[in-house]
Amino acid sequence: MLQILYLSLMIFLVPGPLFCAWLELSGPLQPGTAVQLTVRDFPAGAGLRGTLDQEPFPITPQGVALLALDMEHPPKTISLEVSITPRSGPPETLTKTLTIPKRAYKEEHLKLPPKKVDLNPEDLERANRETAAITATYKLRTGRTGFEQGFRLPAEGRFSGVFGSRRILNGQPKKPHNGMDIAAPVGTPVTTIAPGTVVLAGPDYFFTGNTLIIHHGHGIISLYAHLEQMRVQEGAWLPAGTPIGTIGQTGRATGPHLHWGVLVRGARVDPISLPGIRKERE
Repeated sequence: MLQILYLSLMIFLVPGPLFCAWLELSGPLQPGTAVQLTVRDFPAGAGLRGTLDQEPFPITPQGVALLALDMEHPPKTISLEVSITPRSGPPETLTKTLTIPKRAYKEEHLKLPPKKVDLNPEDLERANRETAAITATYKLRTGRTGFEQGFRLPAEGRFSGVFGSRRILNGQPKKPHNGMDIAAPVGTPVTTIAPGTVVLAGPDYFFTGNTLIIHHGHGIISLYAHLEQMRVQEGAWLPAGTPIGTIGQTGRATGPHLHWGVLVRGARVDPISLPGIRKERE
């Protein structure tokens, strides 16, 4: 009898999780989309680590992260895991299984001056140098974050270029369109989609014209191309909605518009899928 009582006490005293945390996603995760992850009801001060499809991602101390899949992510079942290590007591790992569907994209045919498609050696060298400056910003991961409250549209206008469309330029297949085009008159204001730091202000680039890139922390990058004017400088921290320039037709552009791109730790994302913008359009 005493032995049974002793074993019962041992089972009762085995420590278990002292919290009931759970994971909340702002929407469905698909190729070329981004969703906000919020870790709910975890102990204050706990350490948080996450992986998506076995790739690590950062989480703020408040339990917020932006998750994304590249536009060409294959359809399959993946795992989302968040490990919570409290200051005292045992750790806990929360897991979600996500089924990623296949995503189809449209085809878009464009006509451009031949010199903008078939580059001479001098233009090619220039374009490669400018492209390297742009892609260098994609490696940023640290720094002040500014995405936790969601995102907003950068300009008013007509959506004229579809994300993911396979572009055929003068009959030549090119890479898929990795942003959204917003057509509007020259001089239309362009503003920041969320708080962030200006990490590149590129003047008159061959392909993208006057180009601004803003880092919102955690490797979340927004790009604004073909601007007529740029009104901010590299290194500036900008609140959401700050005027940064105006729509133009600089670089390789067939008409006045803003090319607006977003990458999340290198994953090419449809800008209108961002949390806040998705809700705004529903």
